[in-house]
Amino acid sequence: MIILKKIYTTLIIIFRGFLWLFFGGNVRKFSKIWSAYKYGGLRLCWYRAIEKFSEVNIRYDHKSNQLSRSQSDFLAKQFKKKPLISIVTPVYKVETKWLEKCIDSVIGQYYENWELILVDDASESENIKQVMKDRASRDQRVKIFFREQNSGIAGATNFGIAQIKGDYIGFLDHDDELTLDALTWIIWAINKNPEGLWFYSDEDKVSEKDGYYGPHFKPDFSKECILSNMFTCHFSVYSSEIIRKVNGIRLGFDGAQDHDLALRISEIVPQHKVVHIPRVLYHWRAIPGSAAMFTEEKPKAPASGRKAVEDALERRKLKGIVTSNKICPTLYQIEFQPNNYPDVTIIIPTRNSLALLEKCIESIRNHTKYPNFKILVIDNQSDDKKFLEYIRDEQSRSALDVIKYDKPFNHSDMNNIAVNSVKSELIVFMNNDIEIISDNWLEQLVATVNSDESVACAGCLLVYENNTVQHGGIVLGIHGLAGHSHQYLYSDSPGYNCRLLAFQEMSVVTAALMIIKKTVFEKIGGFSIQKYPTVLNDVDLCLRFRKAGYRCLYNPMVKAYHHESRTRPISDTEHKYRARFKEDYGNILAYDPFYNPNLSLNHNTFYSLRDFPVSEQIPELKK
Repeated sequence: MIILKKIYTTLIIIFRGFLWLFFGGNVRKFSKIWSAYKYGGLRLCWYRAIEKFSEVNIRYDHKSNQLSRSQSDFLAKQFKKKPLISIVTPVYKVETKWLEKCIDSVIGQYYENWELILVDDASESENIKQVMKDRASRDQRVKIFFREQNSGIAGATNFGIAQIKGDYIGFLDHDDELTLDALTWIIWAINKNPEGLWFYSDEDKVSEKDGYYGPHFKPDFSKECILSNMFTCHFSVYSSEIIRKVNGIRLGFDGAQDHDLALRISEIVPQHKVVHIPRVLYHWRAIPGSAAMFTEEKPKAPASGRKAVEDALERRKLKGIVTSNKICPTLYQIEFQPNNYPDVTIIIPTRNSLALLEKCIESIRNHTKYPNFKILVIDNQSDDKKFLEYIRDEQSRSALDVIKYDKPFNHSDMNNIAVNSVKSELIVFMNNDIEIISDNWLEQLVATVNSDESVACAGCLLVYENNTVQHGGIVLGIHGLAGHSHQYLYSDSPGYNCRLLAFQEMSVVTAALMIIKKTVFEKIGGFSIQKYPTVLNDVDLCLRFRKAGYRCLYNPMVKAYHHESRTRPISDTEHKYRARFKEDYGNILAYDPFYNPNLSLNHNTFYSLRDFPVSEQIPELKK
């Protein structure tokens, strides 16, 4: 059955790709294919086809799981707060049919306490002006302003901001649409999170023929992820006070003005006051001239975005070189550099396995220029003569240190003992089957874990020898426990909405290659020796970090081969640890904050959906 499903899915992807390529005509699509081919060959082209034409797009129904009018009315009666929401829309040289749909999507909102600020930025179109006047005459909540001189999207947006009266402000592009329940969800979230200052939703794309596709089901907020990618984007609603505090939109960031705004706000709003609503509330119109169709439609955007990210790094006192990804130019990849070079100990447990260990240590030496590190090998009852001779020789040259662990294999216990034996504040856990392939890998991990006091650990991108993904962070709930994000995808593919190659917070990262702060590790008691001696100990560790108020980061700029599962066989008794994990963490497995409840737990690749009815999020609607 699994094989048949794979064949069916492959045929669907090929068929839909054929229709997209040869019908509807847009020369840009061929340039996108050529760009992917130059960067990653046929393999990357195929993975890009999977992203575009996979099950998430085949199954997607934009009307499913929306609030009905009656549900919205029911909720409205429960709301204690019913604030005025101001929506600002700059208008400039847009087809009137799209502008009409845009305005009508606001007028039709189930929640009624709103105002729409339409700012004509000297469009010089009587038809546009007539549409605006017509809608304003029908509904007094639509307020229109006409600028005599064009001031660009930043100037027009700031003018609109100056006119608002609401406690909250949202931004809507002149050719996009809100779902009819959009503001109901926003007000529900405001009432649910009275301290919230920034609310954002999921979004999708809508074609010229009103076909809805490409849903972007987003993670909860991470101030790291916003550095790499403007993932919050649509629909974002901010406290008006916060918008005024940062002085609105900055000039000089055309095409990335919203990203710059989000970066600046993320630096003054605590993470717990940024609220994600995992519902598609915004339809992004994919037409010529819109970045929803191709990034190249906004040629200034990548450069503006890089400048915004560079400014953010400077404000945050972080060092790093910012580049645009070759496939997704508005995905910004940051090569971090540490502000200082504290001592680091690299801990590598092993039992024999000379060939693996030699390759591991050689790769460290070949790719590490970091000045203050040492290697500590944990020898777990090795008896291979060549291995023991190698270790003695390395020790005699002071090339590494060794401690003996003369007990049956217990990954948690041996690493705890090793951590306790060293003085350095920073520790790298490394499996003996890791092969470093990134220069400056240790500098980047040090910079990442020291980027914020709240960070306890940081992981990286691990790949198989065929350059497919082994680990891109860990998602809770996958296959009932936890699974590696984007596993088996081509490692140069940006992944689902650029998630694979984005710097970001995640619930869990693997200890196959992980840097930690020793003080935090010791504070929570290290690895769980009795509960998780061999498997799931890194997942448990990260979840205990999070429970203690710390965070785990994923940095894909650090890359290594993971020659996985070559050291020891998987024990038949390990199923009991999996059962224990479900007992300990079963209440959170279905809702990883950095995944999305609309995405399937049966796949590692983000490209399948699960049902997420509104009553699951709002229990009152079950009545």
